[in-house]
Amino acid sequence: MKKWLSHTNSTVLSLAVIGIFILLTLFLNSLGGFQLDLTSNKQYTLSDQSLTAIKNVKDDVNILVLTVENANNTVLNREVTDMVEEYTKRNSKLKIKQYNLTQEPALASKYGITGSSIVLEQGDQHKVIDIASLFTATGDGSDGSYQFTGEEKLTQALMNMSSTEMHKMVFLTGHEELSLAQMTTLQSSLEQNNVQTEELQLNQAGKVPEDADVLAIIGPQRDLSDSEMKAIRTYLSNGGKLLLSLGFVEDMKSSWKNIDALMADYGVVDEHAVMVDNQQASTMGPLWVVPEYGTHAITDKLAASQLYPMLSLSIALTSKEQDKYTLSPLMHSSNDSYGETNIGGLLQNETTNDAEEDIQGPVELGYAADTTDGKPKAVILGSSIFMQDSEIANGGNRDFILNTVNYLSEKENGLTIRPRVQAGYEMAYLNGEQARTIFFVAIVAFPLIFVIIGVLLWWRRRRV
Repeated sequence: MKKWLSHTNSTVLSLAVIGIFILLTLFLNSLGGFQLDLTSNKQYTLSDQSLTAIKNVKDDVNILVLTVENANNTVLNREVTDMVEEYTKRNSKLKIKQYNLTQEPALASKYGITGSSIVLEQGDQHKVIDIASLFTATGDGSDGSYQFTGEEKLTQALMNMSSTEMHKMVFLTGHEELSLAQMTTLQSSLEQNNVQTEELQLNQAGKVPEDADVLAIIGPQRDLSDSEMKAIRTYLSNGGKLLLSLGFVEDMKSSWKNIDALMADYGVVDEHAVMVDNQQASTMGPLWVVPEYGTHAITDKLAASQLYPMLSLSIALTSKEQDKYTLSPLMHSSNDSYGETNIGGLLQNETTNDAEEDIQGPVELGYAADTTDGKPKAVILGSSIFMQDSEIANGGNRDFILNTVNYLSEKENGLTIRPRVQAGYEMAYLNGEQARTIFFVAIVAFPLIFVIIGVLLWWRRRRV
């Protein structure tokens, strides 16, 4: 009788444990996407902007992850795949499909891709994200650490996919400005943001296209002609917006009559001085600066995320009072900086702060001009090199210029999501003896210990 009761109790206890396990499984399953992210950099935690964008997807979107598999990019491919899976967990309209790019030449040809990419496909439209552009080495890259901007770009692509809002930005040419061929990364980023780009030779076209949202003049080396100036002012007076970003020119003081006049229309004064900052400079030297931000819609989110641009050969700007526009300083150098007016001496690597001649710090390096009713009208910057391909990945350069364009285009959904920083992965090299020891302990010893404990428990209970 005692033995029968013991067996009955064991059976009831076993059934109770199984029942609790089933109930716990059903409960956890009912929580859907619930998970705890215990990684140090919250690798699996999406921002509020991303969660909102995912929730707003109403039509099916296929997210194709096409990767090239080799030993060098296994970890990076896994990071991209994990990120996409985090998106698809939260909305059944998002479906992930993974392919080995080398085995799918037809897909590569269809989407015009040659390297690992993410393709978002919805109906007859698609957007491509180059996976290589998602990773940027931090520091000198020697420790293998990197920044990962996948969430920002994937979320922005999702938002643009569901948006029919398009903008057009024309880039002036003919004055040795930075061309789109020198700013392909920026051009690609703008197109991902539903901003169409094209170059404009104003002497040939005769006028700025009426459907252009923004006219960009990036790093001109020669002045505007009087007829070009007239056409630009006509465009701006009809509601157009201006992005003017200066570049260093040795004789700018004597040769920039119309460019200076264009800035003066908005109350900005070109001091024809080059900013020198010995306190706030980057490691590149005093002609480079990581500026402080002013308070403005363009810069507030960037300042909160500590995403600062890295500028070089920047032209000092000041402002004067006028009635038509409200001027807001966007960024400035340190109190110990100055605007060197002796350009000839600067070119000979000779510069000292002359309190009577030079512009005393902090030196303003950019302004935003808004209309009296609060609408964006113009952004005037003292630097332009940071937009070219060789510089745009540094610091917050890309974020700053994209925020600027979004602001001028009156796009309220421009994104700035802080990139994740991943520590470098270390390789462990084992000799034969170490490998055999790990194999024996993990595959043989530990399982055998539990088997022996189980047998002993069974033998002891059998003897009771």
